[in-house]
Amino acid sequence: MSVKHKPQLTEDERAERRAQDREYARQAVEQLRSSDGWNAWLTARASFRNYSLGNQLQIAMARPTATRVAGFRAWLKLGYSVQKRPDDVPEGAWAIKIWAPCPPSRKQLERWQQNGSNPDERPRTFFKLVPVFAQDQVQAMPPPAVPVPLVPPIRDIDGEDLAPVLPRLIALASDLEVGVRFDDLPGRAHGCYEINTQRITIDAELSANQKVKTFCHELAHAIVRLDRQPEDPELDYASEELVAESVAFTCVRSLGIAAEEYSIPYLTSWAEDADLEVLEQTAGLIDRLASRIETALHTEPADNNVNEVGEPAAVVA
Repeated sequence: MSVKHKPQLTEDERAERRAQDREYARQAVEQLRSSDGWNAWLTARASFRNYSLGNQLQIAMARPTATRVAGFRAWLKLGYSVQKRPDDVPEGAWAIKIWAPCPPSRKQLERWQQNGSNPDERPRTFFKLVPVFAQDQVQAMPPPAVPVPLVPPIRDIDGEDLAPVLPRLIALASDLEVGVRFDDLPGRAHGCYEINTQRITIDAELSANQKVKTFCHELAHAIVRLDRQPEDPELDYASEELVAESVAFTCVRSLGIAAEEYSIPYLTSWAEDADLEVLEQTAGLIDRLASRIETALHTEPADNNVNEVGEPAAVVA
């Protein structure tokens, strides 16, 4: 039986494909110029926090409703089949395209070893766009298949079920040498970060879930100042508030809280005029801050000595 091989692309065809891939990635960043596009990215990031920033943006652009993606064969293993492309969807537009690593083949490595294993000539991993599909583009397969559950848990922002998470955030604040206080706050503020004293204060009257969201917001303010990186963009008051609220939004959404009613600062006027590189740097900063906080959210603190409200090493007024 003969084996069919894909025709090799010419150099011009490869260059054209690379240009198309770069344009696809640029369009994904471009969506950050609108409030809807920004929200779509943050929503996608909550479900795909372990994905690269580029892949988060491309999922948000192609399928804002996605909470889980997988390739055609991977969905079959999960008990689902990809639905047929609707007639009103152009060919090639049904799949979501994300970057996937392509490591060297076994034959390439063997050939490299036979030629002396020069480290400078080792075959490299490259990345290419591959098709994946979202949870709302598949359907459950009939028995004997056993489809895995796909719907994440939903928690009320005014609930108390995230109280066990608070000690983890307090442990992160301690690592940053930031004090934490739960107290009554005047006005409508839910929390604040005092730059001079390096202290976070959170309204003691909030529900546990609201405390977690506010804590994430104020920790973002703290980390921006205490762990600044050379690639971080310059932030004025409005853009820093955007960063902090975006971090809180995506962090609590990853815990099952939909916080849309707590609006992200209006950014259209800023984003419309912002340089595309600045937009990408700002998104990268948000991704970095949120990743650090999310690591704490999923890590038990070493100090298990908690007070009666589950808040170790924090002052409760």
